Amino acid sequence: MSTALSLESRLQRLEDEKQIRELMIEYGRRLDARDFRGYARLFAGEGEWIGGLGRAKGPAAIEAMLVKGLGSIAANPQTVTSFHILTNFQIEVTGDRASAYSRLLYVIRSAEDTPVPSRGGHYEDLFIREDGSWKFLRRVVLGDIPTQDVLAARPA
Repeated sequence: MSTALSLESRLQRLEDEKQIRELMIEYGRRLDARDFRGYARLFAGEGEWIGGLGRAKGPAAIEAMLVKGLGSIAANPQTVTSFHILTNFQIEVTGDRASAYSRLLYVIRSAEDTPVPSRGGHYEDLFIREDGSWKFLRRVVLGDIPTQDVLAARPA
């Protein structure tokens, strides 16, 4: 019996990690598509975003922060000017909570119409299972190249 429980808990952890990884990928897809409403819905009711644009808590405040900082014009797939590459997902699940570390590379279109790395950084995340789905509880975006100091804004 204990082996079955062990296998069940191991399977649950793998399923949780997969759902969290998909959430992190969806974050990048919605951000690049400038779907700020869909993006904000990836956060829990008490979810918090901390980064270069500032700090916001709750989906409505996160959406408003993005619109204010990035504008409300929808992305045009025919004239993509930038996108995010998300990688190196390290996820740790503990029951209905999880944490993760991942890397990002922000790529822009150059004057010569080629992709050029613009910024590199990483995310430090906390997640919560809310109403049966994984959501961001806190996402901290830190710039590594160039260095972007949001450490003062980070919760202790």
